[in-house]
Amino acid sequence: MLITDFSNLARQKWMIVNDGVMGGNSLSRFQINDKGNGVFLGTVSLENNGGFASVKNHEPVTLTGYSKICLKVRGDGNRYSFRLQTGEEGNVHEWSYEQRFDTQDDEWSSVELDLDSFEPTYRGSTPKNVPDLNLKNIMRYGFLISDKQQGDFRLEIDQITAER
Repeated sequence: MLITDFSNLARQKWMIVNDGVMGGNSLSRFQINDKGNGVFLGTVSLENNGGFASVKNHEPVTLTGYSKICLKVRGDGNRYSFRLQTGEEGNVHEWSYEQRFDTQDDEWSSVELDLDSFEPTYRGSTPKNVPDLNLKNIMRYGFLISDKQQGDFRLEIDQITAER
């Protein structure tokens, strides 16, 4: 199932969330390049207890019956997280479920993320008493760069799919 290939950005609801929400100085943006790919880029700063940048799509998706997320990305050698955020009755949970993946500098790669391997996270910690990932109620999905990876970053995304 195609989750997105960025061909209809007007319908998609991408939003940047950086460490500025906690006083940090990281900056990022999300754009579509001339090849029609999504590009998440910016600079991670560790100043003022900062250290992360993220982009989230606020378009709900149901992944019931699927076993993995597949990404086609061109990276920069940094490690990223792909995150899923669930909710109920229109309310989004505070925590996310994430899986990390490494990229090769300026090389396209296919990344497969088993949905059974996503781990709950909340502000860099593992929350207690969080239910298992509910594939029926995915409210948001997106990318995060963190883990004290200071400096410029660039992740180009061709498409995001789900496979059975």
